[in-house]
Amino acid sequence: MKFNALLYLDHYDAKEIKALLLKEKFEVSDIAEKENVLNEIAKGNADIVFLSDSFSSRTSNIISSIKKIKKLDPRIEIVCIGIKEDDDLATEIIKCGATACLGIPLDLKAIREIILRVKKHAVRRREIYQIETALYEKYQFSGMVSKNPVMLDTFSLIRRVAPYFRTMLITGDTGTGKEVLARALHDSGPGSGEPFVVCNCSGLVEHLIESELFGHVKGAFTGAVSDKKGLFEAAENGTILLDEIGHMPLSFQAHLLRVLQNGEFRRVGSTKTMSAKCRVIAATNVDLAELVDKGLFRKDLYFRLSVITMKLPPLIERKEDIPFLCRFFLDRFRKDIGKNIKGISNPTRHLLMSYDWPGNVRELENVLERAVLMTTTNFVRPQDLPAHIREQKTDNGKGTSIEGLVKQHIKAILIAADGNQTKAASMLGVSRRALNRKMHKYGLKKDI
Repeated sequence: MKFNALLYLDHYDAKEIKALLLKEKFEVSDIAEKENVLNEIAKGNADIVFLSDSFSSRTSNIISSIKKIKKLDPRIEIVCIGIKEDDDLATEIIKCGATACLGIPLDLKAIREIILRVKKHAVRRREIYQIETALYEKYQFSGMVSKNPVMLDTFSLIRRVAPYFRTMLITGDTGTGKEVLARALHDSGPGSGEPFVVCNCSGLVEHLIESELFGHVKGAFTGAVSDKKGLFEAAENGTILLDEIGHMPLSFQAHLLRVLQNGEFRRVGSTKTMSAKCRVIAATNVDLAELVDKGLFRKDLYFRLSVITMKLPPLIERKEDIPFLCRFFLDRFRKDIGKNIKGISNPTRHLLMSYDWPGNVRELENVLERAVLMTTTNFVRPQDLPAHIREQKTDNGKGTSIEGLVKQHIKAILIAADGNQTKAASMLGVSRRALNRKMHKYGLKKDI
């Protein structure tokens, strides 16, 4: 496993630090220019960086430089050399996210402990990444990703019925991915190389719907200046998706039923009967059975469409999929937008997992796309999310802040460690002194 260290120690002898790093199998890069340090960190390949106390510029001091580094890569460990740990400046540096400050002469034992800890964290991070990658690949299916039991059953059903079905009904709330599921059915069937045509029934004008779906001949009505194919004809041997089928006018439903039963239709103004060879998938976010009871949807059409029905659960019922969905969308945005976004930070993940997602998967996709466009780092941070997600209310009515999430996390670790601060510090990957500072900051009792 490869580990990387950057050294900017312009006026210190770095031989001893380098020797310790090389002994632990780190690849070490000596950097002479401050700008090059930031450039290397921006690539996201460094695990630890050692900086001298002179790491600053005419426009920024070491504090702002540390902030800039953590902004570029929140995961990187920073060790400042030449600043004593009990110095006031060291306290500010640690608050900004640095791992440690070490004075001169060097405490090689402390440096070795830091290197070993960083190595341990890097190994753990990469093992987790490999496990997540394997799971991510395992739970991907034809443009969808999920480990939710209901969704896995849906994937299994697609495999079984995709080669054979003629009509299908997909139900689910707005934004759950009904069109994506319909495309998966199309791609998994024998006509995957044929057209996949989408018709939004809620956007059709009632007196033009027959022409839109079945086509018309020249002169059939005012404005019909030439022959035109309908969507059923355009779909050929592929699939047509009738989205929002619940909005289809009652007056046209008999025509659709005839096509589904006999596989025949005529262009508007023509006497020639044509064959509908495509498969038909209907999708809706309303209860068609309820519309049938109200007389707004034909019962026979409902039964014809619902020979096989697939229901997509809302995102609030499959929150375990959020990390997978985040990775799925970030992979796509990385290619489409051209930004090297490596992932989401842990506080961001907490916020996304605790939000209820009334707009379902589509809302998550839109939020992440906005965050990718907004972020100035290679990680999506809480400040890149919309305010309503950053400031969402918890059960006790209080907003969930980043500070609150950090406090909850530290408290949970302390409880898991039975109050043993040395063990808790190890689990958190920080020094005991750093843990004590955090406990004091958040008012956590030592006997928790």
